Amino acid sequence: MLVKSLNIREIFATNAHKTIEVELQTLKGTVRSSVPFGASAGRYEAKMLPAEDAARKFLIVRRHFTSFEFADQKDVDIQLRTVDKTADFNEIGGNLALAISSAFLKAFALEEGMDLFEHVAKISKQTPAMPKPICNIIGGGKHAGRIDIQEFHLLPIHQNSFAESISKIAAAYLAEGNMLKKNDPTFAFTKNLESAWTTNLGLEEVLRMMASVAKANLLKMGIDFAASSLWDGKQYYVYKYANKLLSRLEQIKFVRELARNYPISYIEDPLHEDDFSGFSVITHELQNKITCGDDLYATNLERLKVGIETMATNGIIIKPNQVCTITDVIKVVEEAKKNRIVTVMSHRSGETEDNLICHLAVGLGCDYIKIGISGERTTKINEMLRIEEKLKTK
Repeated sequence: MLVKSLNIREIFATNAHKTIEVELQTLKGTVRSSVPFGASAGRYEAKMLPAEDAARKFLIVRRHFTSFEFADQKDVDIQLRTVDKTADFNEIGGNLALAISSAFLKAFALEEGMDLFEHVAKISKQTPAMPKPICNIIGGGKHAGRIDIQEFHLLPIHQNSFAESISKIAAAYLAEGNMLKKNDPTFAFTKNLESAWTTNLGLEEVLRMMASVAKANLLKMGIDFAASSLWDGKQYYVYKYANKLLSRLEQIKFVRELARNYPISYIEDPLHEDDFSGFSVITHELQNKITCGDDLYATNLERLKVGIETMATNGIIIKPNQVCTITDVIKVVEEAKKNRIVTVMSHRSGETEDNLICHLAVGLGCDYIKIGISGERTTKINEMLRIEEKLKTK
């Protein structure tokens, strides 16, 4: 594939911060790819550069992608690793790397006259499948509110169709908002960065309401502790709103008690990002739950292999901008699937209208997709509905 032109622009993410968008033109047409970023980024994620710095780097590296004919996605991603030999894209920035890598992915799909998810399935040798949604209903932690835990999710028990699952979650989200209005005098239908409700109610009150709504809508609950943001780096998990310090063993006990007292089937980052052995204890004790690693893995193949060796988790979050090439994303998903680890494709708190993760989730046959339920998150939801319609006609 020959590139006619390759350009970059600074655009705005959903949190009003600037990010980048790469536009690639071939003889078949033009594609665009933009990059999200997280408010709570893990220590092992690829290096992100400010948008203006990434744009300057682009002017230096552009010639490496316009002067050659690329045969496939691997060619492009090998070139990215040649241009920046650091493991975390410290030189050109992981955001620039992903923008280029994913723009080429879309261009290859366009060249072949295929939907993006179909092309992803072809190059990854996976069977396209609709994942189940995991949606952030109430937010706390670094994202907003006065609860130390970062996210409270709803997800389907079983799935007949994505459309049915997301409709149940949407109804539960609206019901939760009405319950918060009734029980929290300060609540004014306020939302956080991911359009989840925010509240000044305490943890137990929130959990009880979530459990009630989940039961009424035949759903299960999930929790993202984002525990690296609670960890003091030495000895304690600091719950500032609950006014308590928990040791490592106390944190494990706390996670276990919540999982057993409420209909929680999904637990994300219950411990800090270096505690592989602690994760393995939780995974072993809660074998009928999904214990999922986000900061623990940072979509990094080598860290995933450590997790497999230590039996740290039975689930992994996949965030393309943590690793920054499509080839690396495919390798991580492939390794997870080979070891029967649940794969969860995920959005970030600072999103764009780019629907890449929808097509990756379907094309790679991921088990779940975290996409939110309201506000600008409906961009992803509606794309998933369109993809499901196409899959039914094939």
